[in-house]
Amino acid sequence: MQSKGTKNAPRTKRARRAPSEIAPSVFVGNWADAVRFEGERFCVLDEAPPNLPLATHVPIYDEQADRADRRNLDRLANAMHAARAKGNPVLVFCGHGRFRSPLGAAWYLHRVDGVPLDDAYSRVRAARPQASRTLDWIGNLEELRAP
Repeated sequence: MQSKGTKNAPRTKRARRAPSEIAPSVFVGNWADAVRFEGERFCVLDEAPPNLPLATHVPIYDEQADRADRRNLDRLANAMHAARAKGNPVLVFCGHGRFRSPLGAAWYLHRVDGVPLDDAYSRVRAARPQASRTLDWIGNLEELRAP
């Protein structure tokens, strides 16, 4: 007979989260996800840290100016699309997977799949509820919504 609190005891540690799939083989996540991810990685942090996992670095947001960089968002979407065209899964990531990487993922859906930006962001948030709403933190959202 098994004693209480051993083999079938509930886990007390938080379950390990995985990157969130927002489209077939297109993922959004955080730093820990990037370390484990098998595919092409795209880091959207403002500065590439020295211990960056093998990834393409595309900074998409200028925190001091409170503005997303539309040109770099386009570069990111194009690079992700090129990787997907080769059949590679892709991950866009930042530190916590709450601000920049959801923005980059939404922009990918917007530019590549033609999804209106607000709908794309809603789709990302449906897959990754911990993502912050763009309206809550980005200063030039109206500019991004423009065609």
